[in-house]
Formats: sequence, C-alpha cells, structure tokens
Amino acid sequence: MEIATTQNIQIRLAEDKDFEQILAIWLEGVGNSFDDKKFDMEIVKEKFAFNFFERRGIFNFWVAVDQNDKTLGWQSLIKTSSNPFRQNTLAESSTYIAKDTRFKGLGEILLDYVMQEAEKSELEYVIGFVSVSNKPARKITAQTGWVEIGIVPPSKKNSNKFEKIFMVRPV
Repeated sequence: MEIATTQNIQIRLAEDKDFEQILAIWLEGVGNSFDDKKFDMEIVKEKFAFNFFERRGIFNFWVAVDQNDKTLGWQSLIKTSSNPFRQNTLAESSTYIAKDTRFKGLGEILLDYVMQEAEKSELEYVIGFVSVSNKPARKITAQTGWVEIGIVPPSKKNSNKFEKIFMVRPV
C-alpha cells in the first residue's frame, strides 16, 4: 500500500469498536520500546484498556484507517497531570503504526494531524518518550516541532534496556 497522499487514508477519533485493532498494533510494536517480558501482560492490557476507554476531549485516541476501515496506525494523547492548575495543559503522546504500514509516512501524518488538534485545545505541552535507537521516530518528531530535552536517566527500579529520550512539543 502506497501512502504518498491521504486520499485513501482517513484519520478519525477512535471508537470503542477500534479497541482490538489498536491493542494488536500496540502489542506488535511495544517490544521495540519496553522490556515487555518483565511485565504481567494481562495487567498491562488492562491498564491500556483503562486509558483507551477513559478517552474524552483532547485526551483521546485517533486512528488512521483505509477504505475498508482497517486500522493502519493510531495516535493517542493521554492526560499526565491531576494538578488542578495543570490537568488540561499536559498530555503524553504515543504513535504506533501496523508493521505492514511502517516507513510509508503514516506516522508523520498522524502525529501532525493530532498536534493540529492539540493546538485547538487548552493543552500547552505534549510530552513523549522515544527510544534513542528509534531513528525514524526521532526524524518524525524533529519534523513536527518536538524538542529533545535529553536522555532519561537510568531507573534504580526497572530495566534500562531501552534508553529513552524525553521530548516536548509546545502547542
């Protein structure tokens, strides 16, 4: 499938019916960023489902679908603060693309679309974490206005198998 244009791709807010496809895409890509063998994946899936089914307003999931409504990739903005002064101003971004659709420009299209939506909201900043070795994601974030703040220091409690860069996108 060629994704040179968005003519055959629709980006829309995710619906409950999209959950299984979104989860499947996440599961096929999450091992590139997290040491998923160290976690109880059933608990992780429950937490993922909680984030998905709590979506509202700008804190949401968007899907890129083809003409058959097959999910090709997704983008989310998850609320990251419960401080009453900050709770609607900060979100964490995630972008995941189906394996057979990667490297065709869809990640940048999705990220750019959702950042335009974020600019219409109360959000002031969107944060993200990208593996140092994920050069395609770093290229996309650089092209869509993200600032690399620095490398996240190693944790004393968890695996540091995937060194991450902390990023911020002002909106």
